[in-house]
Amino acid sequence: MILILIIPVQGLCAENNSCVSCHEKQNPGLVADWKKSAMSKKGLQCDTCHGDAHTKSDDSAMAKRPSISTCERCHESQAKQFKEGKHAFCEVALTTGNMSKKLWKKAPEIARKSCAVCHLTMGENGGQCDACHTRHRFSPEEAKTPEACLPCHVDNHPQYESYYNSKHGAIYRTEGLTGRSPTCATCHMNNGNHKVLTSWGFFGVRKEEPDERHAECQKGVIDYLSTLGPILAPNSHRATLAEWQDVRNDMLDICSNCHARSFCQAELEKSDEVVNEANCIANDIAITARKLQESGEMNEEDLFWLFRNEVHAQRMSLYINAFHQYPEGVLKEWLHLKQVLRDVRRKKVDR
Repeated sequence: MILILIIPVQGLCAENNSCVSCHEKQNPGLVADWKKSAMSKKGLQCDTCHGDAHTKSDDSAMAKRPSISTCERCHESQAKQFKEGKHAFCEVALTTGNMSKKLWKKAPEIARKSCAVCHLTMGENGGQCDACHTRHRFSPEEAKTPEACLPCHVDNHPQYESYYNSKHGAIYRTEGLTGRSPTCATCHMNNGNHKVLTSWGFFGVRKEEPDERHAECQKGVIDYLSTLGPILAPNSHRATLAEWQDVRNDMLDICSNCHARSFCQAELEKSDEVVNEANCIANDIAITARKLQESGEMNEEDLFWLFRNEVHAQRMSLYINAFHQYPEGVLKEWLHLKQVLRDVRRKKVDR
């Protein structure tokens, strides 16, 4: 349960709020959502979050757009957790490295309506709580549904699709939020923890790797990810093996609420092996492609787009599908990466 503290504010009571009386005419849907919100029922006013500078129809730009700094006045623990997780750095990831720079330069109109939508909706100004608790209802129940994660976690970030096509997703589609099937929030926000961290992080690498072969593969993966850029953002992967193990133990505890711990351990280890396989295939592609570059058979631009369009999202999808128990997705992405490796070795990559 999320507790809401009442902050004393100036103004009229909720029923006679002058903001509401005006916006019921201008934005009836907004006001309808607000009236159903817990904050409205608790008596908070519009100026609690938006400030009191906007008072007339011609000064709407004076209304403050709330950010996490606004929400943390009442939701201190949730804001603290969010700031320690990866979503808090979405805005940083958007402006880090060559991938985003190329897109902003080549097609700013596409950037604004693609990557920027999710990265700024979630991460702008240190964090935007309404990315999941959509305004103006700010419903915790809405944010607990897998569909709350859907807009950002599809295609290149396919967690929703992986979940949707799993047995967990099948039960959820049949029953809804009955509690029988876990949702994204069940596993990744246990007890409402807003850090949303995973052991392997978003990019499926860890700085300390005990397996020598996989350590070499990860070096190549980190190298090409650094060329693309987003991995340079903070908290995108675990810095130490101990940190990785702590988050893994948390996940084992969560999974063990429904399954035998030995089963959970075995399934997670199978998925760890898929991470290793994905990284080693990607590393082989990177090594072969760089040799083509060195021999003049592939230029730097071709190399960049090979990593971006044929390796990056597919490698991540492979292990994301494994951890979310989407079997067909595992096979599909593995076959794709193996085909890319064959094509690179045969110098058949489209340019």
